[in-house]
Amino acid sequence: MKTIATSLIISFALIGAAQAGTPRGDVDNVPFQGTYGQADSSTSRAQIQAELEQAKTQGIVAFGDIDNAPFAAQAESNVSRAQVADEVAKTPGASAFGDLNNVPFQG
Repeated sequence: MKTIATSLIISFALIGAAQAGTPRGDVDNVPFQGTYGQADSSTSRAQIQAELEQAKTQGIVAFGDIDNAPFAAQAESNVSRAQVADEVAKTPGASAFGDLNNVPFQG
């Protein structure tokens, strides 16, 4: 028990000494001055809200995804599955996607 207590005291002493020896950050660390009670512009909140309402009425401000088109299903094809399989069999290696060596699990 004495060994554990002694090792804890020594480790805390070393941690304290190491912490005291390190400098406290940057010497010329000055926080950004634009956020502590200073206004960066002379425009008031009411003016900003009025400009936003005007932009909304003119349609300048858009919300959401602009090119969000609803899903459109592809038109039915008159080609059967067997015809497509025959075409693929005639031209091996012509498929432009997928793994050609992909063999399903056989076990």
